[in-house]
Amino acid sequence: MQIKAGIISDIGYRDKMEDEYAIYEREKIHFFSAEVYDGHNGKGAAVICSEMITPYFLHLISEEIIKEEPDFSKFPEFIRKACLSVDEFIINKGIAAGTTVANFYILKDRFFSVNIGDSRIVIGTYEGCQTLTEDHKPDIPKEKTRIEAAGGFVIKFGVLRVQGELAMSRAIGDSHLKPYVIAEPFVVSGFLGRENDFVVVACDGIWDVLSAQEAIDIARKTKEAQKAADTILSTATFRGSTDNKTVIVLDLRDYEEKNRYERFIIIDKKDFAIDS
Repeated sequence: MQIKAGIISDIGYRDKMEDEYAIYEREKIHFFSAEVYDGHNGKGAAVICSEMITPYFLHLISEEIIKEEPDFSKFPEFIRKACLSVDEFIINKGIAAGTTVANFYILKDRFFSVNIGDSRIVIGTYEGCQTLTEDHKPDIPKEKTRIEAAGGFVIKFGVLRVQGELAMSRAIGDSHLKPYVIAEPFVVSGFLGRENDFVVVACDGIWDVLSAQEAIDIARKTKEAQKAADTILSTATFRGSTDNKTVIVLDLRDYEEKNRYERFIIIDKKDFAIDS
């Protein structure tokens, strides 16, 4: 599909590696995905998500995508169903771990950005870049209000935490923190444009010390996806990030399917915790 991907993952100064990532490509339907899962309390949830969310999503769209004119407005709901189903599977398996989700889907000339938690997706534009995700943290007023309305609480131990434990307000897994920590995704969908040169998908070990623009600037300066991923990670380490770190850089410059439009277009933003 003429999409080049650079991937790197590093344990940092932690005792164990809890990140996971995935790349899926289905040439027949012009589908490509780049996915980062930042696990906590173990790697189990991250591994399961990397193996199950996208295959289930592809199953859900299988009948719609072969139509002459697919109804792409249904796809965010398919994404939500995939996320919630995998969340339920993890809970029913008795797995204690949790994970963030940051998935960037390309389907023909369209994109879908999916996030749960605080991993982020950034896309290059003529003006510089745009962050397609929203952090889900308990210090955000709408998240704090939702948690308290469900009977939970947010208190500070270093940073604000749900039930005094988790510094995120949404994740897949974390059964002991339900219903306060939820798996409802934030989904942005639209059309790719010729202006979109690079995409960076990464966990908070990167974004804690690099801005979105800095990550895109590194990709543009190196001009090669793997070198860009390597440089982003090494820069984050040099700036003091000790966390697990995972980065995927996509080079979209040769991807012909996006050539329908000059500028990329956001059609819809859907926060299923609010809009469902």
